[in-house]
Amino acid sequence: MLIRMQFCKTREGRFLSHLDLMHTWERVIRRSQLPLAYSQGFNPHPKINFASACAVGTTSDGEYMDMELTQEMPIEQVEEMLQAVMPPAFRVPAMKVVTGKAPSLMSIIQRARYVLRLELVEEAAQKQLDAAVERFWQQEEIVIYRYKKNSKDKKPVNIRPGVYELELTAEGKNALLHILVQCGNEGNIRPEEVAYGLMATGMPMVQHVVRIHRLGLYVLDEKGALLSPLDVV
Repeated sequence: MLIRMQFCKTREGRFLSHLDLMHTWERVIRRSQLPLAYSQGFNPHPKINFASACAVGTTSDGEYMDMELTQEMPIEQVEEMLQAVMPPAFRVPAMKVVTGKAPSLMSIIQRARYVLRLELVEEAAQKQLDAAVERFWQQEEIVIYRYKKNSKDKKPVNIRPGVYELELTAEGKNALLHILVQCGNEGNIRPEEVAYGLMATGMPMVQHVVRIHRLGLYVLDEKGALLSPLDVV
């Protein structure tokens, strides 16, 4: 029996790394006494798969996990057993039974939506932020620099093609940034990278990224519409 669930990573769980998050979920499921399936071999692993890593410090309303059980159970019973042992770090608003064959979560995720609260070095008027957003859309390249894997060297990355929606709202010395970006096997745009890219188009310098919240992860249908991973099972 394969179950796909949506879960939230709350403020209490925001400092969990992806590895910590996976281990915490394993403990939650063991405590719930659900019949979790394990892989075969000398080093069995629980059959749990996640859609996308959620960065340390980031909260989320839209994380997804597939969990395989060794026996059929009513979905209401599964939910009840999990809720009885759920730590404050997580909430589970929805789950569904996966019928038939379904591709892995990681292979289908294509978009991520975020909201960021930015503390700016100076107060910005809404007109200034709107102009920065307009200049961002006019650019073919917005280059940021990432560290190479296992190296102190940096490489340039053009994030502009991977940003699909962008909105800045002024709140005194703060700004709210809403974005829809590329996520998944084709590439990932980190939300803070979009904020840094906006500084090159006229937004005041970011003094501190106060909060990053992931609103959801999405699959694209044939017409380009955004679907929840629960909608495709």
